[in-house]
Amino acid sequence: MSTMIRIRSFIVLFLPMILSSLLLGPDLSGASEPSPSAGSSPPSFRFVPRIHHLRNGLTLLTVDDPYSPTLTFQVWYRVGSRNEVKGRTGISHFNEHMMFTGTKKFPHGALDKLISEIGGQNNAFTDYDFTAYFENVAPDKLSLPISIEADRMTHLLLKPDQVERERRIVLEERRNDYDDPTQKLVEQVYATAFQVHPYHNPVIGWEKDIQHTTRNDIMHYYRAHYMPNNATVVVVGPLHDAIVLKEVEEAFGSIPRGHLVRQRIPAEPPQHHLRMTVVRKPAMLPITMMAFHAPNFKSRDAMALVVLAQVLSGSRSSLLYQDMIYKNPVAVDAEGAYDPMTHDPGLFYFYAQGLPKTTPKILRTRLDVVIRKIRTKPVDPELLALSKKQILTQFVMNQESAFGMGMMLGMMSADKIPLSYLTNYVKNINAVTAADIRRVARRYLVPGNETVGYLFPTGGQAPPSFSRPGRIVR
Repeated sequence: MSTMIRIRSFIVLFLPMILSSLLLGPDLSGASEPSPSAGSSPPSFRFVPRIHHLRNGLTLLTVDDPYSPTLTFQVWYRVGSRNEVKGRTGISHFNEHMMFTGTKKFPHGALDKLISEIGGQNNAFTDYDFTAYFENVAPDKLSLPISIEADRMTHLLLKPDQVERERRIVLEERRNDYDDPTQKLVEQVYATAFQVHPYHNPVIGWEKDIQHTTRNDIMHYYRAHYMPNNATVVVVGPLHDAIVLKEVEEAFGSIPRGHLVRQRIPAEPPQHHLRMTVVRKPAMLPITMMAFHAPNFKSRDAMALVVLAQVLSGSRSSLLYQDMIYKNPVAVDAEGAYDPMTHDPGLFYFYAQGLPKTTPKILRTRLDVVIRKIRTKPVDPELLALSKKQILTQFVMNQESAFGMGMMLGMMSADKIPLSYLTNYVKNINAVTAADIRRVARRYLVPGNETVGYLFPTGGQAPPSFSRPGRIVR
């Protein structure tokens, strides 16, 4: 994120939408599986991505979308808060800020100015598993983002005064998160659910670590992870694949392959007992959040969990809406989510924001009723069919824009998802049965696997608006 005020709404609205609804995609990370020919496009995918591997290890994905008015150029690095060590949490996000502070070729402030002058948009975001940068420009302006991204892959200056300036900005973001009662609850639920794995840490990092991260720390981190063989370039829009490949090779091809040290990320041990965490902060309304350890996309249970999340909160017919809001209401909002798009196993969670006189404990009791129902009774066939339709509709909608398509492909590359999953996406979603829903609910939505978080409103100035609990992406 640059030091100017940048529009981040797409991160709040668009990225979680993809994360929660999209399970499958092509292996775009550099695996040996070949790109399909033009005549073998999988029916669940709008356009066929072409996959190129440069000699220095850079992966290039291109999608020719002749109907798009714009072109998106994205660079995805396979490094995020998951890769951070104790005492240096938040360094991925800190480095993302520093990527906008300038090189000799593009001094501080030049990137935003140049992109703005051609009517484009640029931004970046950090997640648990990746950091991504993008420019959305007119199709004939591709050369500028190529030049920008190739240059800052290796030539970041990291001037000491800029490090301190960005530190102040990051610390302010960190304090805003702490002051937001909902995000504080999410942070504590994750920190309680994950005891060993780095998903324990917030993407933005802990305040003390941000304060003590040095320029040398950032430079070392930058050199260790920002290299062609740890990155994927995604280009989507009206394009000629051969021309894009030539320009990318000219700009990135001379960057040497880096020495990527394989990290040993500690696996989270199984949870066997209920865990609790409590937040007491000024807030408008109480919240109860319940989270359960769940597998990622590699599991045979992932599809059923995706559908289960939709059954819980995909519409006004969903179980949470009917049981928490419509019938004998105790909540003004209740939703569930499961994010399979994580490198390592993550969480299946749901929450309820209560009515003014409702307590978090009452909300938990009512949520437990929903859990028992989903574990013991078959899902209504009409609700199951509706939930599948919503998932597949969202999957198609995620491909409607060049930017959305690029985001989808970039995340696939970051998480190393094989192409074969994509070709079976629609079939596998439709294959989920009511018995599958009940099976995964019985396996994962159990007290020993559960972390419960309570938000108790206290006196004081409450935030003027409610931010929904969810995966925090910076």
